[in-house]
Amino acid sequence: MESTNHFKRGISKSLLLFVLVVGSAFHSACKAQSLKRALFLGNSYTAYNNLPQLTADVALSAGDTLEVASSTPGGYTFEGHLGNAASMDLLNQGNWDFVILQQQSQMPAFPISQVEVETFPFATQLNDSILANNPCAETVFYMTWGRENGDQQNCANWPPVCTYEGMDDLLRERYMMMAEMNEGIVSPVSVVWRYLRANHPDINLFSSDGSHPSPTGSYVAAVCFYSALFRKSPLNALFDYTIDNAHESIIRQTVHDLVYNNLSEWYIGYWDPVAQLTLVEQNNSPYAIVQSSEYADEIYYSIDNLELQPWSEDSLFMGPLEPGDHIVELYAGSCGVWDTTSVYFDLVVNAIASIVELELSVFPNPASNQVRIELPNNWNDVTLDVFTTQGKWMMSTQNAGRNQVSIDCTKFPKGSYTIVMKQGNQKASGTFIVVK
Repeated sequence: MESTNHFKRGISKSLLLFVLVVGSAFHSACKAQSLKRALFLGNSYTAYNNLPQLTADVALSAGDTLEVASSTPGGYTFEGHLGNAASMDLLNQGNWDFVILQQQSQMPAFPISQVEVETFPFATQLNDSILANNPCAETVFYMTWGRENGDQQNCANWPPVCTYEGMDDLLRERYMMMAEMNEGIVSPVSVVWRYLRANHPDINLFSSDGSHPSPTGSYVAAVCFYSALFRKSPLNALFDYTIDNAHESIIRQTVHDLVYNNLSEWYIGYWDPVAQLTLVEQNNSPYAIVQSSEYADEIYYSIDNLELQPWSEDSLFMGPLEPGDHIVELYAGSCGVWDTTSVYFDLVVNAIASIVELELSVFPNPASNQVRIELPNNWNDVTLDVFTTQGKWMMSTQNAGRNQVSIDCTKFPKGSYTIVMKQGNQKASGTFIVVK
């Protein structure tokens, strides 16, 4: 589903003031801020090489500030943290932007029936506690890696974990499941580890026990967390750690490619508000506007760039409006993150039913790069608007005296589009399809 920050008309002062007062950014800004607070709840995998502070150091080198705290008793489980006073006291302090959860390193790779009893319920209880004290916090699941030679301790009873790859596959699957179940996000450290192990075997990720991270392995995790928490590329996070500089560069590029370039794959931004409007023709009213926004706690709308109003009904009926062009803008928000979209419609009632409809010639059709529109004779200095078939405005352009206009559609998603223009009592329209 797509939304756009582009409006056919400018944002009114009242709308702009509203956005500034709530300190919001639109969806594309992705919670842009330079200061965040993170609580790490894990065990020795998190404690090794002081991963929380290392993550803060990486962030600071890119100009961002991460304040961290942690509770990392050795061998701890999700259930253990729920019963640990130090962990829960930190959690109950609130005001965290992120709480990072790392389960005991073997448990998520156990048979699913065991994971459903020993891991999933406690992940949910922790997530519930996080949100009870930090309603706007994001729960982050620390996807750890398979052991260097598999889990030999449990191999005889559970053969899938006998190899690094088998154990790693199960850990990835289960951490993704936990993120989806709890509307959390994932820091996919194991994914980066696996790529580096396969493509850069000279980079040593494991400590001597074949389980815990080496300093390089922790650096990989820190760079992953930087991209996951700040939603930024790590290429400019040039913290000079105690490892080979060439390896640092390879790691940053790998995290950029696998994490930053694929944020939604790890549910990063997936749960952000999505503003959605649909234009519906009604028998008893010229139009209804139906909103079906997702993950939003606050929804506001504006008609024709007037004052912002809270959305309180399932749909808005457009009958009382005057005939002519109208635009409805929708703002959907949660925890200071806002998305916006708009729909445009031409309200025609009996008073203007005499409008003459003309058909535009559009070619090539379908198109992938550009379409050209032949305009009716003597249509000078008029504006063409392009909409989706759902009524969402995409762009405007002018003919400036020309009888043919070109539209660049390379950035349009594939689908059907409508072109609309008016001059006097004449209205011209045409459709085209974008293919990729």
